[in-house]
Amino acid sequence: MSLAFGAVALAGGGVHVVSSGGVRLSVPVGWHRFEPTQNGVVDPRTLLVVGTTGVVRDPRSSCQIAAYRLPSAGAVVVVVGWRTATSGGGDGRPTGRAPLRELVRVTRPSFECFVGRGASAQLVLRGKAYQVNVMVGDSAPKARVAEALAVARSFDLAR
Repeated sequence: MSLAFGAVALAGGGVHVVSSGGVRLSVPVGWHRFEPTQNGVVDPRTLLVVGTTGVVRDPRSSCQIAAYRLPSAGAVVVVVGWRTATSGGGDGRPTGRAPLRELVRVTRPSFECFVGRGASAQLVLRGKAYQVNVMVGDSAPKARVAEALAVARSFDLAR
């Protein structure tokens, strides 16, 4: 359990595991799993979407990552996975979970179709490439940003 989640748990919140598509994230109370927006993209495929209350799918969006509207103080984490380690253009070398350690801040601009702050990490585990994406609302307080980054860093493969 990360320090950020430890603080949340001690504050009376707690953490639970959410999984889908062969991947999992640890999320604090108040975060929910959302059905991925169906945009016709098959590689990479959206595997898991979690976010704070108020996040909604944007059925008009043609974007894969930024296909969600979030409240100004909200956050969302979107995990996509490729069929292989190289189908996304990477070199295929296993990275382990090390790239997740780089998820320590959000910046602007972050994603196509999203004007807010965000961050992402790309990694290769068990022969497949994954991208873990964080988006936060413009008014998200520092604690919410830290919480969203901790959710993203908790990424792992489902057992």
